[in-house]
Amino acid sequence: MPITTEVYRRETPQGADTVTVMASIDDEGAEIRVVHERDGKVVADAIPHWGQDPAAGRRWVQEHREARFAEGYRPVEKAGDPER
Repeated sequence: MPITTEVYRRETPQGADTVTVMASIDDEGAEIRVVHERDGKVVADAIPHWGQDPAAGRRWVQEHREARFAEGYRPVEKAGDPER
């Protein structure tokens, strides 16, 4: 599975909040891992989406991206070719 990585960051009074989304999406399905760091320390590391429906995985990534933007995060870097 190709892996697409998106990194989002926002500044808070407690330090920088960084969210890294790693998505593996292909014809066989999707697995998405999200790592949330605050001031360089991991506060959450989870696989919030996994399944055999690649379209559901792509929707999850898009909805998560929109939610991060609404919360004040901005993209830091993008690696790979995003699935759409």
